[in-house]
Amino acid sequence: MDDIRKISRARALSENDLAKMMNWPRQLLAIQTAVSAAGDDLDRVLGIVLQNAVRMVANADGGEIELREGHEFVCRSACGASPKKSGSRSPVAGIVPGFCSISAQDRDGLKSSISSPIPFKGEHVGLLRLHSRAASAFSNRDLLALQLLAGIVTQGLARDEHAKGERARAAADRLFQATFDQAAVGISIVAPDGRFVMVNDKFCDIAGWEREELMARGFQGITHPDDLESDLIHVEDLLADRIDSYAMEKRYIRADGTPVWINLTVALARKADGSADFFVSVIEDISARRAAEIDAVHDPLTGLLNRRGAFAQLKQAMSHQGAWQHGVAAAFIDLDGFKGVNDGFGHDEGDRCLIKIAGALRKALRSDDVIARMGGDEFLALFPATSEEAVKDVLFRIQREIEGISNDEEWTIGASLGVALVPAGAKPDPNTVIAQADRLMYRAKQSGDRRPLVATVPGTAAAA
Repeated sequence: MDDIRKISRARALSENDLAKMMNWPRQLLAIQTAVSAAGDDLDRVLGIVLQNAVRMVANADGGEIELREGHEFVCRSACGASPKKSGSRSPVAGIVPGFCSISAQDRDGLKSSISSPIPFKGEHVGLLRLHSRAASAFSNRDLLALQLLAGIVTQGLARDEHAKGERARAAADRLFQATFDQAAVGISIVAPDGRFVMVNDKFCDIAGWEREELMARGFQGITHPDDLESDLIHVEDLLADRIDSYAMEKRYIRADGTPVWINLTVALARKADGSADFFVSVIEDISARRAAEIDAVHDPLTGLLNRRGAFAQLKQAMSHQGAWQHGVAAAFIDLDGFKGVNDGFGHDEGDRCLIKIAGALRKALRSDDVIARMGGDEFLALFPATSEEAVKDVLFRIQREIEGISNDEEWTIGASLGVALVPAGAKPDPNTVIAQADRLMYRAKQSGDRRPLVATVPGTAAAA
């Protein structure tokens, strides 16, 4: 026992371990749901737990579950790199009940193993053991994970015993249904063809549909069209056994037509023959977080990106392929005459002017171009620099649309522009790009002819 205490102290939980443990509740809930759906098929329950144990414990290469029969352990499930085969027997003698070890071994190329007893009715009736080809591969975090999973095996043993009586089976079903219905997250069981088999009340509440409508539509019928393709790619990877599970942020479209952002975690349960049985999906409503993220990078008055959002989009644009492959034009826009609007007509009228400016910029630019309010009466536009002529055409449209908002107004507004060009492949600091565009804008404003000034960012290759 002293040796075990030393190993435990040497393997104290790290911050990274604790961070990984934060994901356990969702994983364990998905495993418990799959185990509950497996009913009284004990071998299937053992297979689900063992496969998920190998997945949860990062360094595990395989393992087995053994249950006691008299004075022997019988291997009931094995997978991956395991020295055991289903049905093989070994003596119980020498196994200390309740003892969980981290040990080294060389047989079959396995160099370390970890095990947890399986408790049932006050006794230890089996072992859940994992192996690794790496030495000292396991930690106390792995040991804790194994103990929790052994507890799920215990639930399977209980259901197996209770299945002998209809009354006990009904009680277990009620327990599962209560857990399923009262979960704090949305849970659904989904058939391989995408039909909902079961959904809890929380799922209906988050998704914004009545249960009957969900059953009729399936998950594809409520997923936002822009998110469906990536979701289906993950589903195909699950069915093809290329991945064990996936998590993604996506949107559902509620019955009233409004979108709701969710975090979706999906795992696939398989039948004994390896074919797809059903998906277990866990969803969490993250609309509040997404809204906060949007607010953090958007200007509340105009709805445009703010300075923080502009810098992030500029950095992304310089890393993009496709529309940005010819380079990026960063146009710094400062309004001419805005001070007169504020001073002569009041700040409310000034705000209305800025909102009209935002509309003019949206009209002058394409839907996938980037527009931001940098503060006060300063704006930034990012668009592909396909050619000098194309850049000048965009600048002309910007000035024309901004000047046009003065029609039928008592005030007149204009704009001075400075444009910094970032050639394709160049990735200068975003601050350098914005500062260059700002300096060009100031020079254009001082020149008096209102002609936009355009120049390549210093230190980058010549524009194509």
